[in-house]
Amino acid sequence: MPQTEVLITFYSRCGSTEKLALAAAVGAVQARAQIRFRRLPDIGEPNLAADSPDCRKVHERLRKEYVAPSEADVLRADAIVFVAPMDFRSVSPEWTEHLDLIEELRSAGKLHGKVAAAIQNDTAEDALARMMLRLGFIVVPPAENGDGPARALAHGRRTAQIATALKKGV
Repeated sequence: MPQTEVLITFYSRCGSTEKLALAAAVGAVQARAQIRFRRLPDIGEPNLAADSPDCRKVHERLRKEYVAPSEADVLRADAIVFVAPMDFRSVSPEWTEHLDLIEELRSAGKLHGKVAAAIQNDTAEDALARMMLRLGFIVVPPAENGDGPARALAHGRRTAQIATALKKGV
């Protein structure tokens, strides 16, 4: 049986969300899954004037190092981990295009049986998880204990484990 594949999709400007996404990816790898690591692209030119020089430097690195998630990435994945910044809004330009793609695939019946997890650094996580449920995913709840990267690592691991079990028909 092919190895479970987990797509880690995130948006980060200054690196804190990237750290959560990396932790989730490590958790998925610990569960013996293959990962695809994708950053949502910036839409338009972000206003970085208010950001610190360090943030601007990290943002430039992120733009160079990562590619955007594609339809093929979504279809190929057994599970998708959505990692969003604290100020996540589904109508933000960076998320809208990706969520529209997810909605199109759901409407076409192409997401049936896919596992998803929502990771954020705050309690707004529920809004992202509710959106995943509305889109028809099997949503993995977050770990009860820990915070930040430790919680993201556990959540990524658990998501991969559940996707693997479903793939095996357990």
